[in-house]
Amino acid sequence: MLNPAANNFPWLWAPILLPQGLWVRSHTPRLGEAAGPMKGSSGQGLPLKMHALGDSIIAGVGVGQRSDALPACLADSLGRRLGRQVHWSAAGQNGARANDVLTGVRAFEDSRAELLVLSVGLNDVTGLMSVQPWLDEMRQIFQLLRTTAPDALIVHLGLPPLAHFPALPQPLRRVLGERAQAFDEALRRVIAQLPGVMHLCFDTPPRADQFASDGYHPGPAAIRLWAEFLAGPIGTALTSSQD
Repeated sequence: MLNPAANNFPWLWAPILLPQGLWVRSHTPRLGEAAGPMKGSSGQGLPLKMHALGDSIIAGVGVGQRSDALPACLADSLGRRLGRQVHWSAAGQNGARANDVLTGVRAFEDSRAELLVLSVGLNDVTGLMSVQPWLDEMRQIFQLLRTTAPDALIVHLGLPPLAHFPALPQPLRRVLGERAQAFDEALRRVIAQLPGVMHLCFDTPPRADQFASDGYHPGPAAIRLWAEFLAGPIGTALTSSQD
């Protein structure tokens, strides 16, 4: 959970945060990735190709089947909203950091994708990576995705609200929540300068009873609500790009 050797570690809090981090690591259930195919389709109409990549959110940790994970739920919401058949694929890895995602992006070759959904940053925050190196890796990710799929809408999902995670005790929850917010705000400024890239932060943090059993990942109900929220601005951006 916490890496004391990393840059910018809040040493004044170390006597409290380090034991708490070790306790969370040893007591939080380790949920696996969702089962089922890593691609599918939803809806009827003009085809829309969506690829999602990143961390445990994309891998479906917190739900039992990939059909209940964010990529499939977002495809379903977009299909209904746009009246299109959304063909989705997912490449997620539990625990992935920006550098891991960057490696996967280098292997991504589908220039036909119209929508690229990216979830990355949580594990860089909890791993206590410094903001600037993380932003440098994120810039590389966006650049490679744009080079591969020049016409795609790229959407970064924003960092999750760690300050609301039931699995994290105080003050660890507050410290990590503030770091996540700082990372998210820095990335938002970078994305504002990139054409065809959206940053969509969490609209409303999940309630405690909407988390998975680990108190760390969103459960199926939260995923469905999140997908429905995301489909609004994404659907509007996709429609506007066709006008």
